[in-house]
Amino acid sequence: MTRRFAIILIGTVMGMAACSRSTEEGAANNDAVTENMTATVDCPKADDSGNIEIAPGLSARIIKTGYGRAAAKGDYADTNVWLWHYDETAEDRRGQFVWESGHNVFQFQIGAGQVIKGWDLGVPCMLEGETRELVVASDLAYGAAGRGESLPPNTALIFTIELLKLTSSE
Repeated sequence: MTRRFAIILIGTVMGMAACSRSTEEGAANNDAVTENMTATVDCPKADDSGNIEIAPGLSARIIKTGYGRAAAKGDYADTNVWLWHYDETAEDRRGQFVWESGHNVFQFQIGAGQVIKGWDLGVPCMLEGETRELVVASDLAYGAAGRGESLPPNTALIFTIELLKLTSSE
């Protein structure tokens, strides 16, 4: 039995078992599973609204709960990404739209300096299948240098990141 098939089988069995429980019992079980998956990574906990304070200048909001293991430094992450300027006056805090990965999966190695520091700090602890909104202060993004015309100097950013798949570096 391949590892991938075993993971699918376990996920299916867990999903079927959760369907037979009451909503309250299922939620308690999901919390326990999430705790077990994230225990080795020392992940900050989300509040009741799904908000997480990760570091000064970096916060997250869980939009869709994941189902897989927690991302860790060294993992390769396959993601879908949407990027806006952060605008605190906008209803959803999204200012000018900047970029999206579209049908192209954006892959990077967590903690290897291949992406902005806000991502290297904000993607660990995401679960496979999770969609998270990251609000990244300028100094954890492109800082005073900016990046081209679409990302001027000292611009705070807001990302929506969908973590599709994790691959261990080992």
